[in-house]
Amino acid sequence: MNKKILKLIGGEENHYPHALEKQFPHMLNRIIELWNSPELDPYLEQLMLDTRDHQRQGFPPDVATDIMRLSRINTEQRDRATAKSLG
Repeated sequence: MNKKILKLIGGEENHYPHALEKQFPHMLNRIIELWNSPELDPYLEQLMLDTRDHQRQGFPPDVATDIMRLSRINTEQRDRATAKSLG
């Protein structure tokens, strides 16, 4: 288990992206690098959308679920931080 991503997701082991880590570790590393940055959303969208004229096979369902969950967690964290900074 990658301690960095576990910390980023608030220590919630039930949200840990096991399938993504196992099948696409390079993508998980990139997500970790981009966490809480404005570049993460476009990166995740690029992963999930077919932008190569239907040349992508798509992700296995468990990997797609991991990506969507990480996107949701990141968005929620960013929204909470924004709300907190606004008072």
